[in-house]
Amino acid sequence: MIASLVSRFQQLPAERRQFLFHAALAALFRVFSAGAAFLLSVVAARTLGTHQSGLFFLALSLATLLGTLSLLGMDNALLRFIGKSSTEDATETNQVFTNAYAVVVPTSTVVGLIVFVLSPWLSTSVFDKPGAVDAMRAFAVAIPLISLFFLNGYALQATRRVIASVCSMQLGVTVLLLPALYGLSLYAIEPSASVAATLYTGAAAIVVLSGLVLWFRQPAHRIDSSDLGKPALWKAAPNLWLIAATGQAIPWASVVIVGFYTQSQDVAYFSAAQRTSLLITFMLMVVNFVAAPRFSALFHAGEMDKLKRLAQFSTRLMIAFSLPVLLAVLVWPEQIMRLFGEDFVLGAPLLVILAIGQTINVMTGSVGFLLTMCGHERDMRNVTVFAGLLTLTLTFILTHIWGTLGAAIAVSVGLSTQNLLAFHKVKSRLGFWPIG
Repeated sequence: MIASLVSRFQQLPAERRQFLFHAALAALFRVFSAGAAFLLSVVAARTLGTHQSGLFFLALSLATLLGTLSLLGMDNALLRFIGKSSTEDATETNQVFTNAYAVVVPTSTVVGLIVFVLSPWLSTSVFDKPGAVDAMRAFAVAIPLISLFFLNGYALQATRRVIASVCSMQLGVTVLLLPALYGLSLYAIEPSASVAATLYTGAAAIVVLSGLVLWFRQPAHRIDSSDLGKPALWKAAPNLWLIAATGQAIPWASVVIVGFYTQSQDVAYFSAAQRTSLLITFMLMVVNFVAAPRFSALFHAGEMDKLKRLAQFSTRLMIAFSLPVLLAVLVWPEQIMRLFGEDFVLGAPLLVILAIGQTINVMTGSVGFLLTMCGHERDMRNVTVFAGLLTLTLTFILTHIWGTLGAAIAVSVGLSTQNLLAFHKVKSRLGFWPIG
């Protein structure tokens, strides 16, 4: 059987073999990254204790959110503009990379300074956790570093350097932070959220420098400020940022709304079900990681038949891997939720509803990247904003009526609406359905 699979793989076209190889690499390192993140949670909890680890992850979550928003859409802009030019036009690649740094460095620095100054107010008045001040200040310093290691990672992703890209993002920081956190107890240093946050900041600085080394090791890569304010890049960036910001805000907002209407345990059930439902989209994230720069390159080269075949092949690949996960969720939702604790069985209906919405997300294919990588980011912006407003409205109304069950329905309806609308836009703009 293995010999048969190898034989079939070798008979595939060269570009499809390369795509599958890079997808397998991305999947492997994504699994490793998820495992490392889980291990970090365990080590932080055991080293810092419940209270201090809670402060650590609260400040980390805030810093990561602000760091990614400070990218101002340059993450997807790098995928689109470097993805189409990296193999043939080093000049544009260098100009795009330089433009991205020119805007992200000052923006993320200003955001970090604001958080540093406002840390006492945020800790006491917003989060009602006065003990988080020092950790929040340490993570405020890390905000520009978070923006930059993500920026380096996306640039490397655009040039199809899969392993370097994954290691230049969150995985690199996690791998460095794990032994440092474990060492706190060995060297009799008082474990606290602020000390852990300082270690995180140091690890992030190392990863940023490593990412830059990996980028500039390519002989053609250099700083090129000859075209700062690149018109095409800056025209696309605001729409790309709004798409990313809306995608970041909706999961947070839904949890906040649930918390406003329901008890704390209901928030825990909803949050656990929402995170678990994302397992269905694992292959979607892997395929998007590999396919996005290829979509851009094929579109700008005018190879629409190859673009269509790649989009449809990647959708079939995602469906094949995601349907077994959906089946497991539909058959054993209680057993899956019980992994979080016996009480979490009450969240099983939420998991089923949210999983159905994520399955529709997968079955429509990489519609978001097809639109944004092919120059139709305004269409994706309009779809995302409409679906985001619909999701928030439904979440307020249905949570008030049915509690967490209503919130799960609202999130699934909003996600499905977004992907079905984008699915139709791909047909109207690019002339093919992403599934076929």
